[in-house]
Parts: sequence; structure tokens; C-alpha cells
Amino acid sequence: MKKLLMVGTMSVMVLGLAACGSGPDSKSSESEDQTPKTEEKQVTKETDTAKQDVNSNEDTKEKTEAKQDKEEVTTKEDTPATDDTTQAKEEEATTPDQKVETPKTETAKKPAAATTTAFSLSADGFKQSAVAPKTGGTVALVYLNTTPQTADFGPLKVTVKQYKLESVTGANKKMDPYSPESYLANQDGFVVTADVIVENTTASNINYLAERIQINGGGISKGASLENFVPTAYQLSGSPSAHNIFPVKTKREGAITYMLNKQNYYTLVHLTKLIVPNPNDFAEKPLTTKTTKAIDLDFRITE
Repeated sequence: MKKLLMVGTMSVMVLGLAACGSGPDSKSSESEDQTPKTEEKQVTKETDTAKQDVNSNEDTKEKTEAKQDKEEVTTKEDTPATDDTTQAKEEEATTPDQKVETPKTETAKKPAAATTTAFSLSADGFKQSAVAPKTGGTVALVYLNTTPQTADFGPLKVTVKQYKLESVTGANKKMDPYSPESYLANQDGFVVTADVIVENTTASNINYLAERIQINGGGISKGASLENFVPTAYQLSGSPSAHNIFPVKTKREGAITYMLNKQNYYTLVHLTKLIVPNPNDFAEKPLTTKTTKAIDLDFRITE
């Protein structure tokens, strides 16, 4: 009986000790079991926070970069042009004006060139027509001779420097009916223009009528005109006061003309001569000349 009690007492004590020992261990064990869970929660929270921070940072970075890009675009659009850019734009702005002015300058020069090629006694000017502006219609250069010929009388020399033949068809300009030029107003015809130089080699004035120089051929003759189809600046005149008085030691140059109808032309076209009268035909006092007669010059009016 006593043994049983002792055994029972000892069992109770052992169980008591076991209970005491298991209490703290259990708490410790539970504490240990709970600790990792807390740490895992903290780690998870920190991870989530980190992810949020990373995402936030990336979002912020993207927003920042987008903002910077927008600012750069805005800056490029709004930034004022530098001096070089402004200068380039100014040059571009002025360049078209310069290009426009150049053709205007060239266009302004063309009428000047046309003016310089109007009728004159120069080699090029003589090819231009003084007839066309007065008759209208169609005026064509048929024949041009530039080989000079001289009728030398001694005290007086008459040189035909150049001459030409022009045809007139369909004259359509109104002309003064009292003007000899109107001869070609109502019919087709021809105009012969000769560039003539009269030279007085003496120490006294000489009276000479250049309009008496005639075209002869086929039994007909045509007298010259000092005015018909001859611009005033190129009319042959000895002096301002009298066209037939050629002063001492002077040369006078001008144009004389002949108007021909078709019948005249076809008659004169063969073996045409220019008959230059002798100065003694008009002199008050006889001159010592190489001949007393007129001098004939070859004067073809066609090829």
C-alpha cells in the first residue's frame, strides 16, 4: 500500500515536472512557429513595398522621360531661331527677289538692242528697213551690195558706199496722199536705198545736186530722192542752210532712194547703171575736172 502511494506520488511529480517543462517549451515553440510567419509577412510586405517602389520609380521615370521629351519637343518648336538660322532665312527671303529682278533687267535690255539695230548707215544698221515703218505690209530685203564704187571728178568725188533693194507687198498703213511715198500705198513695188558720200576736195564751196544721180536701164531712168523713206538724221545735205552746197574740204554722207513699181523693176533688172552727173552741170564757175561728162557706175539690183 505504501509502495503504491509512493509510486503514485512520484508519477504525479513526474507529470507535474513534465507539465512545467512543456509549458515554456510550448510557448517557445509557438513563439518560434509564429516568428517566421511574422518575418515572412514583413519580408512579403517589404517585397511588395519594394515592388511598389520599383514600379513607382519606373512610372516616375517614364513620366519624367515623357515630360522631358515633351519639353524637348516644345523647346524645339518654341526656341527662337539663332542668328545663323535667322540669317539663312533672310538670305532665302531675299534670294527670290534677286532672281525676279534678273529677268526684269534682261527683259529691259532687249528693247535697247532693238533700238541699236534700227536703220542707220553702219554695216548692221543699213540692213534694217526704214521703209517698213511707213508702208506696213511685208517688206523684205532682196539684194544688198557692200562693195564701194567712186565717181572721181577730181575736185569732187561721189562714192556709193553700199546699196540695197527691198520689196514691198500688201502695204497697209495710211499714208499722206500728197507725199511721194504714197506711190507705194496702193501697189506692190520696190525701194532702192543707196548710201552716198560726197567729198569736196577744193578750197571753195561746190554746188552739187545729188538728187540728179539716176538709175538707168532698159531705156528708162529714175531720179533719186533725198527724203523719201530716209530718216531725217541720215538725209544727204551739204550744209544746214542749203543741202546742195558742199563746203570747203568736207565729206557729207547720207542716203538717197528710188521707188520702183514692178514694171520698172523688171525693166531695170538687166544692165542697170547709176549715172553720176558732172559737178560742172551745176557750177557757177567751171571746175577743172578729170572729165566733162557724167560717170556711169555698175549698179546691179539683183543677183
